[in-house]
Amino acid sequence: MVSRDTRETALLVALAVVGFVVASALDAPDAVAWGILVAVGGVAPLVRDEWRRRQDV
Repeated sequence: MVSRDTRETALLVALAVVGFVVASALDAPDAVAWGILVAVGGVAPLVRDEWRRRQDV
């Protein structure tokens, strides 16, 4: 069985990829498209995990 954290991380990564593709299709600047990819797919899961870790203390 896949853990809740893994499912949520996969969802955020999938949303990041979709956001990247949409931003690229709309001719957004490359910095915006990459910013969406990094923020939603990389930073958001880290922030969520850290927030949960601090809630457990």
